Amino acid sequence: MGHIPTLINDVLDNRLAGAASAEAVIDGEIRLTNEELARRVNAVAKGLLARGVTRGDRVATLAPPCADFWILFLATSSIGAIWQGINPRYQKNEYAYLLNDAKPKLVFVRSPYEGRDYHSELKALASEGTLFEVLAETPLTSIGGFADVGRNITDEALATARRRVEPEDIAVIVYTSGTTGQPKGAMLSHRAIVKTAYSNLAWMDTKISCIICPAPINHVGALNNVCMTMFAAGGRIVFFHKVDLEALGKLNHVEHPDYLVASPTAFAMMLARPGADLSKHNFYKMIVFGGAATPVAYLREVVKTGAQLSSVYGQTETCGMMTWTPADATLEVMSETVGKAIDGVEMRIADENGRIADPGKTAEIQVRGICVMSGYFNKPEATKDAFTPDGWLRTGDLGFERPDGYIVFAGRLKEMFKSGGYNVYPVEVELAICEHPKVAQAAVVAVDHPTFQEVGHGFILPKADELVDANDLKAFLRERIADYKIPKTWDFLATFPFLPNGKIDKRALQASLTQKKVS
Repeated sequence: MGHIPTLINDVLDNRLAGAASAEAVIDGEIRLTNEELARRVNAVAKGLLARGVTRGDRVATLAPPCADFWILFLATSSIGAIWQGINPRYQKNEYAYLLNDAKPKLVFVRSPYEGRDYHSELKALASEGTLFEVLAETPLTSIGGFADVGRNITDEALATARRRVEPEDIAVIVYTSGTTGQPKGAMLSHRAIVKTAYSNLAWMDTKISCIICPAPINHVGALNNVCMTMFAAGGRIVFFHKVDLEALGKLNHVEHPDYLVASPTAFAMMLARPGADLSKHNFYKMIVFGGAATPVAYLREVVKTGAQLSSVYGQTETCGMMTWTPADATLEVMSETVGKAIDGVEMRIADENGRIADPGKTAEIQVRGICVMSGYFNKPEATKDAFTPDGWLRTGDLGFERPDGYIVFAGRLKEMFKSGGYNVYPVEVELAICEHPKVAQAAVVAVDHPTFQEVGHGFILPKADELVDANDLKAFLRERIADYKIPKTWDFLATFPFLPNGKIDKRALQASLTQKKVS
């Protein structure tokens, strides 16, 4: 692949040098070439310098997926400042925590958006003592408003600021989803983000050239798996402000994206649409999926697109995806495993003391290499706890290595429970449940039991117009998994709660059971 840059702005320079007139960013009627994108990024970077933003300062953006987000991210990181994304779905207490923790100097906000006055909300937070300035501006793509602030900053001053940026400098703080407590800000360096993007491109058997991004900008999936991977590939990023399957379907047939980053939840939503026929999505060349185990039943439909499929695995703390399954992997392999580590990344299955587990034995997945975060922002103890004494990142995920070297994801360490002395891994049970022809999605959590200490409780989302009951599911599962793994109690839901990253919110499901007991 030739020389791989180590700074985010170098990727833009490479695109500019290679194809200045090629399209880079699309957002509604706005279509920016590499040259136009670079001009806007430079103007905004000068504006940041004029407002006193320097290397290491934080700059936040509250917006849906849009061109403004990408321009701000590129401009902020190019001068050595640290970018932070904020989700419009959050509420006041969440904004207060995130902004008090990161302490950005400036907060850019798209407001109003979908009837909500975010500018006033953040202004009120700032007046309560949080030290940041809120900027509600015209779209940055117009180089109006804020970008004009930097008109007196010279090209040389901008170049000087950029020369000070080092590959190990933090480019982004991405906050974890907070499923096990308050979110922590993972610090991702220029080197980690850029190297991981190019390493993922290296294993793909096809060249990707366009992707649609409707994912929340505060999530590593949107920033790295979607945008940075396509940016490094030299292709077009098409922004759409939310997940709206009907609108996205129309956009697909206009822009013909050939790269898709998906999840079991996304597949379930696509397949639930009336008359769903994924063979019509034959513009896709590469579809990667992860975030949870993916049932074979879903993949049998997705493979009809004709795209290369790959099961991937990653975390906020690893710049997103860091494993892959090859093009010739069977659907069963892609369902059951997350493949092998990308180049530059090592993975091992080990206990908390670093002792390597025997092949086939389940223990924690641990990682080191190009993708790993620099630590948690302002949390030295949490950072220390996140790494083993010999420098491996503790993912908090369970897995085991198969004889072929592929890694099987067995679920979160905190989700595993013991039933009658046996270890139960909810992911395995959920996969088995989802093989039932009437089930769209499933989630399993642990509940207390007087005899077995803990047993599984299953939450089921049936397919549209389908009915399924507990006895039917139990009979189905007895032929597939051991009896102690089968949930003893069930809930059948019309919809699931989801985290902003698209994963099922098991914390909310567990809370619903507690609420039942109270009432």
